[in-house]
Amino acid sequence: MHWRKTSLCILMSLLVLCGCSTVSNSNQLNPIGEEEYAAIQPYESSDARIKHAALMGDTEARFRMEQGLMDLSKTYFSPTKVAYKTQEFLDYDELDATDGSRGLLGTNRDENPNGLNPSPDEGFNTGNGTVSGAVILVDLYELDWYSDDELQGISIAMVVNDALEDKNGKTVEITKGRMQNYLEVTSGHLVSYMRERFNSITSNVPIYVACFSLDHASDTLGSYIYQGYFEGAQGDFSELDLTWAEVPGAAFSKADADMAAQFAEYQNELSHVLVDYSYLVGKATLQDGKVIQLNITLTAHGKTASEILAITQAASEQMVVFTNSSCTYKVEVITDVGTYAIVSKDAGSEDVNVMTMQ
Repeated sequence: MHWRKTSLCILMSLLVLCGCSTVSNSNQLNPIGEEEYAAIQPYESSDARIKHAALMGDTEARFRMEQGLMDLSKTYFSPTKVAYKTQEFLDYDELDATDGSRGLLGTNRDENPNGLNPSPDEGFNTGNGTVSGAVILVDLYELDWYSDDELQGISIAMVVNDALEDKNGKTVEITKGRMQNYLEVTSGHLVSYMRERFNSITSNVPIYVACFSLDHASDTLGSYIYQGYFEGAQGDFSELDLTWAEVPGAAFSKADADMAAQFAEYQNELSHVLVDYSYLVGKATLQDGKVIQLNITLTAHGKTASEILAITQAASEQMVVFTNSSCTYKVEVITDVGTYAIVSKDAGSEDVNVMTMQ
């Protein structure tokens, strides 16, 4: 691994930052930065991972959604005060909705009184019409926060469909008001269930719930739209606007037309080096309608070592086209054998860093 435009001082600073955590748990790993959470060992993957994979086949979407939950949780659970475990309580059996008849992801019925999806015998008012047999809640992700080996809080992502299919096969979108009503009621039921079901989740353990919409009809890649923070039984709710979007794409262009034009310019400049069997796409993170992060993937097939080096140099030099200083930029250069380089520029900085894998 070879670093350019970095210094020993920067590396030493990072090492110091990594050691600044005041969190204390048995067998805790060191975080990789002061703004990141530390994991607690032994790190045990929950069997809920199997359920997650079955419910959301897009691995990248699952990763993005859970990373988003971690980032949102920092407002309520500081990385300097807690470390994490995952799915300590909501395991496969708790979630199970194989046939819709059992588990939290199942429908609410006499045989499954804790099901969080509407009863199959009752219609759900979407605000645009009533749909029977509605499956709104798709999945539940859980992060558990510990300090001094004691549970200090829980974060949960509720993954929801923003549209349903009626009996005629027509797609019916759920209005904002109806969705928020469903999320408030359902998250309240979930929190009450967890406090009653698990002895360690007392009323003193705060629970943060963030709602992730799958955004079926747009070029976005999902959005966090609503959140609730529960201390005891009562939740404090507010709207969220954290979205991931395809680049190029309408949502990205609407959020920042200048950056969209700059991406097109960047793409055009690199096309002089990427003459064939190569392409460049991106994904943007939007918060409150503004682009805060732009990740670009530059894929080059069938290239020689000298060609890849030239491509990486061009990718680095052309970063000057991006003028939004409040955005973080990252370009990953990928060859047939894997990632060759990472080109990055942090928010508030003019420095472009290049890390190559050799």
